Amino acid sequence: MLEMIRGCKVPFIDKLAQQYQVQEQGLIANVGADKIQEVFEHFITLQNEPIFFILELPTNQNDEQSLRENDNSSAHKDIYYIDGLNEKQALQVLKSYGELLIHDGMCQFGFGFHDYSAEIMKNSYNIVTIWTQCPDQYQDVFEEHGIEKTNKLITAWNTFDYNNPGQCRMIEVDGMCVYDLPKELEPWGIYLAEQRPE
Repeated sequence: MLEMIRGCKVPFIDKLAQQYQVQEQGLIANVGADKIQEVFEHFITLQNEPIFFILELPTNQNDEQSLRENDNSSAHKDIYYIDGLNEKQALQVLKSYGELLIHDGMCQFGFGFHDYSAEIMKNSYNIVTIWTQCPDQYQDVFEEHGIEKTNKLITAWNTFDYNNPGQCRMIEVDGMCVYDLPKELEPWGIYLAEQRPE
């Protein structure tokens, strides 16, 4: 059974397996909470430097009110980056803040490479994506951690309906939440790149 992150709940966990699927623009996987960090570490160590870190947070309520045209408009998210990391620095960010980033249900985060060759993201409900034009080069990122290939991945999103939605929530680790991270990561050079619709 897939081990869910602490900040997400799904109604039909028994329908989900730890697997990945190859797509035209990369790979998509269900990854157990206990394996997300090691998958990210594997990905980071495969690449040429420099590396960027990306953090996506739901826009705060005050900004959201001014950005939305009406109640039916899309909500927004704040996109933060740290540029120019080397492998050791990227791994240190993951080591220092990985538990919070991985288990929070509201944020998305990832790492990519300034040559645009590949990017990995942790999304909601234990979904990990690798965006790349060369997906065959990255299958080991999943397979070496016991995540098997399938031709038809069932994600949590495929199991939701009106009466059985998923739930995402913010968590805290050692008194810190994801909204503390932009301030916490200032010494690393984090910056707000944009606020865009979800």
